[in-house]
Amino acid sequence: MDKETARKRILELREKTQYYANKYYDDDAPEISDFEYDMLMVELRNLENQYPDLIDKDSLTQKVGGHVKEGFEKVEHEVPLQSLQDVFSIEDLRLFDTRVRKELEQEEMIYTVEAKIDGLSVALEYKNGEFIKGATRGNGQIGEDVTENLKTVKNIPKKLKENVNIIVRGEVFISKADFEKMNEEQEILEEKTFANARNAAAGSLRQLDSKKTAKRPLDIYIFNVQRLENNPFNSHYEQLKYLETLGFNVNPVKKQCFGIDEAIKEIKRIGNIRESLTFGTDGAVIKVDNLESREKLGTNFKTPRWAIAYKYPPERKETILKDIICQVGRTGAITPMAILEPVKLAGSTISKTTLHNEDFIIEKDLKIGDHIIIQKAGDVIPEVVEVVKEKRTGDEKEFKMPDVCPVCGAPAIRENGEAIKRCIGIECPARKLRNIVHFASKAGMDIDGLRICNY
Repeated sequence: MDKETARKRILELREKTQYYANKYYDDDAPEISDFEYDMLMVELRNLENQYPDLIDKDSLTQKVGGHVKEGFEKVEHEVPLQSLQDVFSIEDLRLFDTRVRKELEQEEMIYTVEAKIDGLSVALEYKNGEFIKGATRGNGQIGEDVTENLKTVKNIPKKLKENVNIIVRGEVFISKADFEKMNEEQEILEEKTFANARNAAAGSLRQLDSKKTAKRPLDIYIFNVQRLENNPFNSHYEQLKYLETLGFNVNPVKKQCFGIDEAIKEIKRIGNIRESLTFGTDGAVIKVDNLESREKLGTNFKTPRWAIAYKYPPERKETILKDIICQVGRTGAITPMAILEPVKLAGSTISKTTLHNEDFIIEKDLKIGDHIIIQKAGDVIPEVVEVVKEKRTGDEKEFKMPDVCPVCGAPAIRENGEAIKRCIGIECPARKLRNIVHFASKAGMDIDGLRICNY
């Protein structure tokens, strides 16, 4: 690619990545998958490396995404909360190891490998063992003061077991099981489902009313010491063990590895078990364990030079679209649901998934009997990616949204400007049931102990 073509593509990629980053970090409403965004960033970084004179300080390769939300006090981080450079191949891990050993003039390195938690990064500050302040990462230099909201997170200790002055960094997240329950309830209430657990956690923590945050099932794992007064440690791994003795909920998937081969083996192991973990993870982080070595390696403006994140590719599986049925919600909304040939994907058996609306079915050109590719968005929500059209036999059947309610038989109408059809029968049994469920839900009377089930 010549320089002028590269310049135009770089400008296009900067605009795209900034837009998608704003939707992800600021609005908590991502429009593309993490993998698609990562690939755009890889292309941008490669072009900038090829033409370094085209690098701009405002490019997301040079800064951390995210801004301070209006309504929150700003907090300047005593120690910047940087992001990590992502890599997608074992070869890149070995190149990282080669660079580190060359710069430190060492034959072999000790690394700590940890599962990369899919959540929202925060800094917690303690004075004499008392929790006094918590802030989001924001742009890495300035974050949002979310102290009161963080006080509602069950595994953040208000008082440590020692009277230390310390700042730690952790990841606030929602477990896979809790996330699925949240989205099930959102569907039943006919409210927008969360795209992934990370954005659900971020949106929950960044509520201006801490009472709303308290109702969300937030959790946290601590993964770094930002600052420790009179720090006696020179090992990151030993610091993590010390944090556990203080009462912190530390990332449970971590291992000290001697050499890059052992580190790669551990990264592969985490990849093999990640579907069985209770929290979402899309990668593993490899860090130089020795703190003095970290100081020598230093950091770039955006990323540390002593750590890197390996991202796992999203798992996709082929299955058969056996049927499409329609469910009726509280407001009469008729939602098409795909009935699938059961397939094991990302640690669970998938036998059905939502098809959203009629337009989605038309866009994907879905037919009953099609071989289709599915994946889990954010490793949680199953979604239809595409049709394997070369496997069509001619026996596939077109699907048409019903003109009458599949439950009560009343007319089903799609109003101008709407994406969905609705049952207009006010006596519809399905609508009545959903209204009862809504009445008892958190958004209604908030009746504890009532199980919400699909009819």
